[in-house]
Amino acid sequence: MLQDLWQVNHNGFKSKKEITPEERKIIIKLRNEGKTLREIGKIVGRTHSSIQRVINNYTSSKSIISKPRSGRPSKLTAREKRYVFKSVRLNPRAFQIANDVRERF
Repeated sequence: MLQDLWQVNHNGFKSKKEITPEERKIIIKLRNEGKTLREIGKIVGRTHSSIQRVINNYTSSKSIISKPRSGRPSKLTAREKRYVFKSVRLNPRAFQIANDVRERF
């Protein structure tokens, strides 16, 4: 059955990785078939609270796609990142790359 598709940890549940859109589709499908949160959790290898969160998010937004997460802005611009990647490919010495970036930018 579906349970064979997932690798589980020692507790019988998946690790703390994000629930994929494919898993979310399966969770919503199983819920529409009348399964309980705990039954769905056992099938997909997630906790019932994770299942409930997926269902609540789907109910409110009608989407199975995760929202983008916020985070600290990057210190480097896109141009600077390209320069660093190019430098690493050509001459992968961290000390020299750091000096080049300081001198150039």
